[in-house]
Amino acid sequence: MDWITNISLCIHCTEEVEPLMRRYFNSTEDYLAFLYGPRRSHLFLPMTWVYALIFIVGVSGNLLVCLVILKHRNMKTPTNYYLFSLAISDLLVLLFGMPLEIYEMWSNYPFLFGPVGCYFKTALFETVCFASILNVTTVSIERYVAILHPFRAKLKCTRGHALRIIIALWFLSVLFSLPNTSIHGIMLQYFPNHTEVPGSATCAVVKPMWIYNCIIQLTSCLFYVLPMSVISVLYCLMGLKVSLN
Repeated sequence: MDWITNISLCIHCTEEVEPLMRRYFNSTEDYLAFLYGPRRSHLFLPMTWVYALIFIVGVSGNLLVCLVILKHRNMKTPTNYYLFSLAISDLLVLLFGMPLEIYEMWSNYPFLFGPVGCYFKTALFETVCFASILNVTTVSIERYVAILHPFRAKLKCTRGHALRIIIALWFLSVLFSLPNTSIHGIMLQYFPNHTEVPGSATCAVVKPMWIYNCIIQLTSCLFYVLPMSVISVLYCLMGLKVSLN
């Protein structure tokens, strides 16, 4: 009797779904709105003004930081090299990431840049985020060594050493961005009759969600919990050292 019950349930579900299918099937725009929501965010105009302000201030400030460090020889210190690297990561977000964000608020779908654009977008945000975190953590470690071990800092914290560290940080950032980038791709939607919905392409996770969740948990531990713990401990130790002196 179980199979009879299952058949009756399926018929009941079909009877409930069919009116909804008929409602959206004849209109591509309505069907996309049903799947994704409105094409344009209702916060598009205010957020565009906010992003424009952030863009102007951020690009101007970070460019000035880079130009000052490059132009003045006495500013080319190990600490300023890390600040230069941090400014570069901010500029990458502002110049490449922010226009994509504004575009997606203006038109949530379709994604017009194809698989390469989807990979680039995901890899860019992942890489610069990781690079920024690693740069800030490295600066904290350098400050800790300079305050608690000043003689060791003079010997080891050289410009060549800083450059090698920065190259390693960016390499690790790119490397750890690859797992999340690899599970993204172009996702298409289909009508109930299994034909492709025109203009439905989006850049989204195309692999099973458990893989995505594992990657997010791992990167959160490596690039949030661990750096935050290291920075907190180092600044507590520096605070104790300064207070005792």
